[in-house]
Amino acid sequence: MKRLYLIRHAEAEFMGRGRGDHGRVLTDEGRTQAQHLGEMLADAGISVVLHSTADRATQTAEGLGLDVDLRPVEDLYNAGTRGILSALAGLDDSVEVAALVAHAPGVPSLVDELAGSDADPHAAASVLHHYPTATAAGIEFTGSWANPTDTRLFWAGRG
Repeated sequence: MKRLYLIRHAEAEFMGRGRGDHGRVLTDEGRTQAQHLGEMLADAGISVVLHSTADRATQTAEGLGLDVDLRPVEDLYNAGTRGILSALAGLDDSVEVAALVAHAPGVPSLVDELAGSDADPHAAASVLHHYPTATAAGIEFTGSWANPTDTRLFWAGRG
């Protein structure tokens, strides 16, 4: 069984101050959220974090403070569900637990798609109707990163 933690970046400034949307950075609260989320995930066994190249997603991935492989993926910037799944398909199947930091609506949409009919009720109540910044959802599945099967939402938390 593999596990994936799908994370929406932490709170970011409203405007990029001349840097555009891609250059929006985390607020002080966002940095605190990322750190708290990292503390929640510290024992999850994550070995790699894929993240959007947008500054707020990169800073969230770094702010988790996990001593793991951080991999920027340009195509995750504003990716939809298919784009996120495509990025995950590139993971080697020797990876058992991974995380991904990206954006709404792609992350919440993919969580909804992968939640499964036997999703943990508490986790589902936390993320299937509203997915704020600095929120993570844990999905477990069989199969490969390129073809996840028997997917199930088992956990959700907010930094």
